[in-house]
Amino acid sequence: MAIQTIPGLTGFTYARVASMDKRAVGKLTDSNHLESFHSSEPADYDKKIISLYTQSSLYSNDFLDMINKSTPYFIDTNSDAWKWNIAVPYKFPKILDVPSSTQAIIDGTGKVGIDGQEFELILDTNEFSKNAIISVGTRQYGPRFYVIKDPQLWNAGFIYKFTLVSDNPTVDFVNTTFLAVGTELELVDAAIGEFDQDLLGLPRLGEQITMFESLGSAYGYEHKITEWADDKMMRDASGKPLDILVYAPQRRNQLPLTRNDVKWEPFVEFWMRKSMLELKVKRMIWAKPGTVKTNGSKQELKRTSAGVYHRMRNNGNLVQYNRGEFSANLIRSVFGDLFYRRVDVKDRRVKMYTNEAGFDVFQQALKDDALNSGLTFTADSGDRYMQGSGQNITYNFAFDAMVTRETGRVELVHLRELDLPQTNLEFGQNKKSTPVFMVFDVSPQSDGSMINNIREVRMKGAPSMTWGYIDGTRHHLGFAKSQGMSSANKFPGYELWMKDRCDVFIEDLSRTVLIEEIPQF
Repeated sequence: MAIQTIPGLTGFTYARVASMDKRAVGKLTDSNHLESFHSSEPADYDKKIISLYTQSSLYSNDFLDMINKSTPYFIDTNSDAWKWNIAVPYKFPKILDVPSSTQAIIDGTGKVGIDGQEFELILDTNEFSKNAIISVGTRQYGPRFYVIKDPQLWNAGFIYKFTLVSDNPTVDFVNTTFLAVGTELELVDAAIGEFDQDLLGLPRLGEQITMFESLGSAYGYEHKITEWADDKMMRDASGKPLDILVYAPQRRNQLPLTRNDVKWEPFVEFWMRKSMLELKVKRMIWAKPGTVKTNGSKQELKRTSAGVYHRMRNNGNLVQYNRGEFSANLIRSVFGDLFYRRVDVKDRRVKMYTNEAGFDVFQQALKDDALNSGLTFTADSGDRYMQGSGQNITYNFAFDAMVTRETGRVELVHLRELDLPQTNLEFGQNKKSTPVFMVFDVSPQSDGSMINNIREVRMKGAPSMTWGYIDGTRHHLGFAKSQGMSSANKFPGYELWMKDRCDVFIEDLSRTVLIEEIPQF
């Protein structure tokens, strides 16, 4: 009885006492089905469940481990929708339009603001008040406008009256380049005189965006087991029951088979439970938003929610590169721009979740960057890059992290779910999955993982997966429980079902980054 380790699992081992061919288990287990799985003689076996182990940790993977560390959000309303607010990065006021009075000056002399001339502009906010001095376009080289009076509402914006700040008013005027629609302005000074009673107003508060989302469709599995199949539980040559999955705390790589410390369940139930969690992870990573319509009289419209990949791709910070162009400078540029004016240099850190192909291109990029910088590596450099001697030299030149001023520390983390079996179109170089890098949170308060920026959401009244049995003429606990039982139907066996409805959502997509290779098809 071989002991296998569940990927991502620590502290437990499991043994699967069963064998399967390449066929799918499907929705039905009958006598012939069971006999095709096993090559043993039939034996009577009255199934007795010791304890049905339902803890998801026994079926865990890396993504599921991370999402489980985040605090779930439970919808506590009669609706299946929810909303939340995110802060919008500061935006400078900008020119919306040039009114006819100013346009007439441009068409006439072309010298707007010369000799103390007043002129008007329409801005998108009323942030600037009387006596304010604002820079236009650029702090270093842009002109300075003085606000003569408080702005007035004007259609979709606010109309301002300005004069040009100048030490040579008879000569200086506003270059029309700085009057273009979309030009940004910033408060840099004020001019308040001895007898002025009008002071500046406070700047506007940070804006917020209210985000709305709703749960998508549910998902689930079902499987029927006939009473003949239920009776034909197999035993191996030593008499141990087949088609059973056994869990126990790991003890010197031994699996103690005692009633006190072993948890076990029938293989079909384990397989269904494991399939539910695997599908949950696939939905949370790869699901694409959309709707489908059910055929039939009801014509039900079903909604599918987006997983983290499509959420980040559609609304996060998306960076794409051509094959062969991934480089250390690309990483510096992406995170240098993202951190600029947002995160102090000392607080910058990045944790990029990737697949094996991502490790390959990252290591090559850092090797190229190091060599192109002029660094020279010798065999005796502290036994770091070349180890051993003679015919037994080990090449040791690999990177999984980098530190720069722009990025802080950038660390790679292997997310195995990005390496799951792929289709031929998803193959990249060397038959590996195409490189992809996911950054779930670049805020200075985060460790770079998805904790509390990416969360599971579900209805408060349904905090976990639901499951159960539909007993036909056979009770799910075996023959002994089938005498005098209440049957739901006359199906010669019983049915096992599992169902769930949950989604994943990202609180602040501006804190996420997706770096991917442009597809080659």
